[in-house]
Amino acid sequence: MNHPSQTSSAVWFLASVATYMVPNGIQMVMVSYLMAIELNQSPGSFGITQMVGQLPLLLFLLMGGWVADRVDIRRWLMTLQAIGMLMPIILAFLIWRGGASEAMILLYAVVWGMVGAFSLPSRDGLLRRVAGTNVQQMVGLAIGTQFASQMVGQTLAGQATRLGTVTVLLIQAAIAAAGIFVASRLPGGRAPQTTPQGSLLSELGAGLSMIARTPVLRSNYLVSTGMGVFFGGFLLVLIPLAVRDLYEGGARDIASAYVMFAAGTLLSIAWLTQRGGVRRPGRALVVTQFTACAALLPISLGVPLWCFYLCVFCWGLSLGVGMTMSRTIMQEQAPASHQSRIMAALTLMTTGGGPLGAFMTGQAIAAVGVRGAVLLPVLGVLACTMASLATHSMIGLSSRSHA
Repeated sequence: MNHPSQTSSAVWFLASVATYMVPNGIQMVMVSYLMAIELNQSPGSFGITQMVGQLPLLLFLLMGGWVADRVDIRRWLMTLQAIGMLMPIILAFLIWRGGASEAMILLYAVVWGMVGAFSLPSRDGLLRRVAGTNVQQMVGLAIGTQFASQMVGQTLAGQATRLGTVTVLLIQAAIAAAGIFVASRLPGGRAPQTTPQGSLLSELGAGLSMIARTPVLRSNYLVSTGMGVFFGGFLLVLIPLAVRDLYEGGARDIASAYVMFAAGTLLSIAWLTQRGGVRRPGRALVVTQFTACAALLPISLGVPLWCFYLCVFCWGLSLGVGMTMSRTIMQEQAPASHQSRIMAALTLMTTGGGPLGAFMTGQAIAAVGVRGAVLLPVLGVLACTMASLATHSMIGLSSRSHA
């Protein structure tokens, strides 16, 4: 049983996740709506837009992990939340004054990407400190809170045509501002440093280096690369363009697809939490890569909109388990001195791989259409999973925190 102070820290930690992820869900839909629907970008251009918007994650996540291992995370997260609330206010003002250009909308996405690049590894580094011995359960709760909060944000953004884009952007800024107070309630202090510090370049690559020389972490990372790059491209580009090109939908339909994905993810995480996790996280991770790919295949056959939503929901069911197992393996196996950097390296692919996936998916849609492009994430994820199994079998890996 956790100490009451630790339980309180865990509650504030989950609240901090929520006050970041609700604005993140709003941003995901608003960028897609403004660029793909309002400005009617072509598939290739929209893929590049999403790539550029996600690029800060790819470029600065390792830096974010390095910083998080050296600063007071509580104060750092307060600062990041304050930065995150500024751009929605600026964009809302510009739209209120008569409209915003593609460049300003892209800047809105880039600034939030920078906030994410530094805040995500900071929260990952804090997780083990608030979880105590219940690492797998806290990972599940954190991911569940992440997707539930993101779903709330996406639902709010889906009302942009009714409430107005200015109102939605101001709501985003207000929730980000609330996150400043929430972050002030988190545990303070720095992570323990048990290894000598080297050059900045070697320190930035320390997480990747440890993953590369640790077989189980390396195998897990290969699977996570497939999820981040190929499934990330599907989430960022293929979903909104499928809604637009196949079903002639708008902001509400894009939001509905994202909500179905989040609902599936939440349901599987709730199941995991209720049963106390799984004994063999590696086996569950591998199996869910195959079931996630199977869920996407019907979209390539030209299914109706309700079936498209069902496919996205089933895809979310599989990814909820897959993401939880991937992060559980990393959290349990990573040493405390490298915690944030190793988790940043994981996020580099699971989230930061989105820019590469967005670009490839946009180009694939431009070349073969939405239906044909569905095969890209399916084949890519299967290839990464098979490569992982060829280097190290995670099937028999046991969890240290299975209840």
